[in-house]
Amino acid sequence: MGRKLFVTFLAASLFAVTFAARPAAAQFDYGRNYAGAHIGLSGVGSALTLGLDYERGITKVGEVGPGIIGIGGLFDYFSYSEDYFADAGSWTYIDFGVSGMYHFVLSDKKWDPFAGLVLGYEVASWKWNHAYLGAYSPSAGGFTLGGSAGVRYFFNDNWAAQARVGFGFYILAVGVDYKF
Repeated sequence: MGRKLFVTFLAASLFAVTFAARPAAAQFDYGRNYAGAHIGLSGVGSALTLGLDYERGITKVGEVGPGIIGIGGLFDYFSYSEDYFADAGSWTYIDFGVSGMYHFVLSDKKWDPFAGLVLGYEVASWKWNHAYLGAYSPSAGGFTLGGSAGVRYFFNDNWAAQARVGFGFYILAVGVDYKF
C-alpha cells in the first residue's frame, strides 16, 4: 500500500510541475485555503512518512506584525519493521493534529517562508512475534507537541512545492500544495 501512495504522490507532483506555465505572483493570503500531500522522514526508525496537510490564512498583513497567521491540520502515517535473531517486530504510527503557522511576507511573491506549532494526537501500535513466547500486539495513544519551519515555492498562482523541517510529526518533509 505504501508503494501505491508513493506513486500517487509522485504523479500529483509531476502534474503540478507540468502545469506551471504562468509566472507565480501568489504568496500565502488571508482567506485562502492550501491543501496538499507530503512525503517525509520520521524521527522513529527512520521510516518514510506519507501525509496530508491543510491550512487557511486567518489574519491580514499588519494585524499581527508584518506576516499572516494560518491555521490548519496535518495527518501523517508511517510504519517500519525490524527482524531480530528469535523474533520480529513492526511498528505503525498515525499522527493527526492542528497547526498554527506564521507566514513571513516577502517582496518576491513566489516564496512563502513559515514557522509554527502543531498540537497533535499520535496512535502507535506494535506487533511482535517471538519465536518462543508467541505474538504480542499492544497499542497506545497520546497527545504530542510538534513544531515546523518551512517554505513554499509557487510555480504559478495555484500550485506550490513545499519543504519542511520539524519535530513531533516528521523531521524532514517535501510535498506539493494547491491554493484555492
